[in-house]
Amino acid sequence: MGTEWPQQTPASAVDASSLAHGTMDRAGTHEDFPTKWDADDATWVLTSAFIIFTMQSGFGLLESGSVSLKNEVNIMVKNAVDIFFGGLSYWMFGYGFSFGVGVYSNGFIGDGQFLVDSMAHDEHLGHLYAHFFFHASFSTTATTIVSGAMAERTKLEAYILFSFFNTFMYCVPCHWMWSTNGWLKQLGATDVAGASTVHLVGGVTGLVATLMLKPRLGILEQRIKMRSMSSPTNALLGMFMLW
Repeated sequence: MGTEWPQQTPASAVDASSLAHGTMDRAGTHEDFPTKWDADDATWVLTSAFIIFTMQSGFGLLESGSVSLKNEVNIMVKNAVDIFFGGLSYWMFGYGFSFGVGVYSNGFIGDGQFLVDSMAHDEHLGHLYAHFFFHASFSTTATTIVSGAMAERTKLEAYILFSFFNTFMYCVPCHWMWSTNGWLKQLGATDVAGASTVHLVGGVTGLVATLMLKPRLGILEQRIKMRSMSSPTNALLGMFMLW
């Protein structure tokens, strides 16, 4: 069953980010979490995850309003793809690489708990899935940041593959920063609201994608005109949702 919990700060004083950035031990218990979990803690973490998932709506509105009218639906579908395929890959291997504490887990990458499996089906199993769901929201957000950088430039089939495998780009720095044996965590590094593990990773990935795709043919020579935004109203509404 679960391990003994040390007396620490009450759960109400711990924000969702610090509460959720613990890891499970090999038995699937929560001895590395900063405080003991109860039903209220899990509810708070899940609520925070749902709020993060609403950012997908903000990204979708911002991007669909910024692209040309003919690509408006295409970019919305790509934001849905981030959840479907990015969430699937994070469940399959992303969470294990992020927080697995198996035999081969080290400071660079995690090992174990692939397919989000726990060997101890006890009262803490729900907390494991809450922890997974919270970080799945971060993982898919890191991917959807890139969709704006590649808007109108990639086919849907290629983007599905990118969305599936970009999880690996997120889970490695996530392990460094948030796993108890990550090398940055061991050095005492602190991440604020995913500034490095989510936004920096998404931004750098978007920059690399932009450099690989290169400018649209003729745009620099002004041989073609810039297309007008499909819906400035949607773009502004999406901006406020992200704000």
